Amino acid sequence: MRITFWGTRGSLPSPMNTNEFRVKAKRLLMNAQKVDLVNEAAIDTYLDTAPLPDTMIFGGNTPCLEITEGDDQLIFDCGSGMRVLGKEMMKRGFKPGERINIFQTHTHWDHIMGFPFFAPAYTRNTEINIYGVHPNLKERFEQQMDLIHFPITMDEMSSNINFHQLSQGKEITVGPFTIQNKALHHPGGSYAYRISAGNKEIVFATDGEYTYLLSDKEFQSYVDFYRDSDILIFDAMYASVEQVIEKENFGHSTAVIGINISLSANVKTLILFHHNPESSDSQIIDAFKNAEKYLSMENKSSDDPLNLIVAYDNLVIDV
Repeated sequence: MRITFWGTRGSLPSPMNTNEFRVKAKRLLMNAQKVDLVNEAAIDTYLDTAPLPDTMIFGGNTPCLEITEGDDQLIFDCGSGMRVLGKEMMKRGFKPGERINIFQTHTHWDHIMGFPFFAPAYTRNTEINIYGVHPNLKERFEQQMDLIHFPITMDEMSSNINFHQLSQGKEITVGPFTIQNKALHHPGGSYAYRISAGNKEIVFATDGEYTYLLSDKEFQSYVDFYRDSDILIFDAMYASVEQVIEKENFGHSTAVIGINISLSANVKTLILFHHNPESSDSQIIDAFKNAEKYLSMENKSSDDPLNLIVAYDNLVIDV
């Protein structure tokens, strides 16, 4: 399977501003004194080895993932990153009349705001299937495209849009994929998905809170659901446990909690996701480095250490 991250921020799109760009550009130029700046290959080498976050933009788009197995595709969440995915699908030669399958973790605005800008939804005879555990899924999507909020209604889209309510905990099969769901602790409810294809397992678990709200039995149920997955994509919105305490019941988590769960569940790779819109690229990198330090202390004796990755828009990972 291949995962492409089209949006990795949480709560609100967070584009880079001019001042942030100038800080990065200044540091890159100051450190490039010995680089041959008329040699394109030398410039590429320099950029490939320059320290983070000077060469990294984590992106401003809200959650949208694409998971593919060969020519088969699933989309998870319709955040603002979906607009970019739609453009890319059209470039790839998307043909009207094809089928698109979308799974929603929940319907908070940062996870559905990209759907009105999803280009394939405006192509005739295209079949779009939207799956989610929440009731009234169609009405939730229609409400954000009411003329009060948006100039085009969902009825004016040219595609055929079908909504499918999933049963909590029930496994379904779509093409080569097997998908399971599990409820997360989040205001209004959110659902993690475990996606299997071939002999690989990916868990997408955004918008979940694990401390102060759960009994030991409930916490263990998450460890069991994530167990032995090749990839766990995990909500690490807050930089510290202190922030979780401060924002109790907001429904988000931290890298440290993700690491503890992953080590207990024998997860192979943990991907930190749903970055705080208030965090700069530098702050995200600092939080990631702190997570690496914590992991190195907790995972010293393991023969098969946990791999830790921080997600960014346009990141591609083959599983």
